[in-house]
Amino acid sequence: MKKTRKWPSILAAAFVVLSFGACEVDWGKMDPPAGTDVFPRLEQVGKFDFESIEAEGGELLAPTGINYFAYEGGEVALLEADEDEARGQVLHLPNGYAQVFNPLNSFKAQNGVSLTFWVKQAAAFDEETEEQLESDLEGAIISFQNPNGSQKLFFTANGWLSYDGADGEYEANNPAEVKTGILQPAGEWHYVALTVRNDGYSVFVDGNQRIDKYVPQTEFDFNKIVQFMASAPNIFIGFGADAQTAEMYLDDLTIYRNQITAKEQAVPTAGGGAGGANAEEYEAITPTVGAQDFTNGWWSTFSNDFFIYGNRTLHLEFTNHTKGANNWENWVLVITNGYKRGEPDYAEYLVLRADAWGWAPGWDEQGAGANCTHNYGEFSTFKTDMNGAKVTIDVTRNGNNVTINSKAKTTAGGELFMDYFFNMEMPEKISAFLVCEASYLEMDAANCYYTEPLTTSSFRVGPEDCSAPWWAEFSPYFTIKGNASIVFDFVNYNNGVNNWNNWLMAATTEAERGGEGYAEFFVLRADAWGWGDANYNAANMTSGYKWDTFVADMNGARVLLTVTRKDSRVEVVAKVTTAAGVALPDYTYYQDGVEGDNMNVFLFVEGASLDVQSVETLIAPY
Repeated sequence: MKKTRKWPSILAAAFVVLSFGACEVDWGKMDPPAGTDVFPRLEQVGKFDFESIEAEGGELLAPTGINYFAYEGGEVALLEADEDEARGQVLHLPNGYAQVFNPLNSFKAQNGVSLTFWVKQAAAFDEETEEQLESDLEGAIISFQNPNGSQKLFFTANGWLSYDGADGEYEANNPAEVKTGILQPAGEWHYVALTVRNDGYSVFVDGNQRIDKYVPQTEFDFNKIVQFMASAPNIFIGFGADAQTAEMYLDDLTIYRNQITAKEQAVPTAGGGAGGANAEEYEAITPTVGAQDFTNGWWSTFSNDFFIYGNRTLHLEFTNHTKGANNWENWVLVITNGYKRGEPDYAEYLVLRADAWGWAPGWDEQGAGANCTHNYGEFSTFKTDMNGAKVTIDVTRNGNNVTINSKAKTTAGGELFMDYFFNMEMPEKISAFLVCEASYLEMDAANCYYTEPLTTSSFRVGPEDCSAPWWAEFSPYFTIKGNASIVFDFVNYNNGVNNWNNWLMAATTEAERGGEGYAEFFVLRADAWGWGDANYNAANMTSGYKWDTFVADMNGARVLLTVTRKDSRVEVVAKVTTAAGVALPDYTYYQDGVEGDNMNVFLFVEGASLDVQSVETLIAPY
């Protein structure tokens, strides 16, 4: 049985200091003067690679700015060459820890703090039975503390994030409650990418997302944690939790202000070492699944793992190519319990083939296909229809219910559909991926995303008789956090009088109308008119409406209004279909220079009424 000792704060721990000084790393630029900050920009502010420095005369010196300590009765942390030559020199913590200066002190954290590093936990064995013991899940890998240890944040090998400060407490993934297994197996290097955001935190391990925790501000204000991480004077490695950290190795600790992207979350492919059995070269969206010469066997090539947290819809688009010898030589969708293939706890809920066949509990225990509907007929042309077909798949999670809707548009212009649903007890996080045999899939990365329902039922903006006066009838606020989209689906009604008596939309700061900090980036009217702040530019607007019929065209029209944030640019597209079924030209607008972490969007009316069917947010998977 593993024995765990409890340890006091840093002030009471016995230690040995081997080196001290200014850390010799490239800290980057200082923050610009106040008032010049723009939309959060990712910036690397420090890196510790633990490699030796060659001094005059050829002597190798340990890098300065890193303080090495030993736990009471333990061994001091040290630098040494790893057995994996590709890793070079690493930080070894046999029974000690290290302290480095926090480079974030010189910067302003806007929407998050991110860390990437390589870590290896030493495998521990029972001396009598020689059985491998459970890995250390309680000792801190990384921690941030104030000088007297009264405020601290630590992160462990279980993904346990714990914050304890005067302004509140928060924790998630405590190993006493759940064991994630994210750094298994022990004895191998794993690449970790941690981001603490203003609304939660995420963890990627070996290029795969293992934790994505969203925390509403009403539950806990995560901005407190972000700002503490940016202001704490020091970062500790292998120290900071109540339990002493077991033996481990760490390399290439890199610190960023704000949120890292898929590039930093992916396993480094150059100079980064082998990375252990679970490491793999990772791309944001794998462009091709399967061999283009149709030689791929079953269970040999896979798409990304797409993790579905809570009630979301995963939308995938790709082109299906098939050798055409058999019906099953097309796409196959696999729904799992969120673990990676090959992990001990990996389990499949459903395997669904494009030819309306499947297995696993979600098929076998649901009536062996009784929940499957399609228009395939007798498959007389199915094999040829699927070659080159454009396929969309929507996987919708609602509690323990999962619905799958697939459509395939053939090269001849036909459309095949297949729908399936199942119900079974599932954890908060499940995952989906694609696999194929004697076929290949060309993924349309730009059109693979998640959607989240923001409203549970329809609602109306403005009274049905279209008597709403100016600036009186509003929808709720909908917030775009970072790079994402909001999609409004509504039916527009007007009083038949003026072009402007239709929908209006405002993009603003995250503040109440008329309250402190409220400002409008821009306001758009349905009749291709608008206004806004200094960055508003009417030249960025396009439409092709016929003004002599516009009022009549808009009455009873279906509108899909999409507002997309891309860093400091916001793009708006309105797609309108009249009550008679005629599609009007797209109405578009874009604006650059939009600042702030989050942006509010809301609808309002004058002399009009909107029957809002749904509001969704679209989020890129990586």
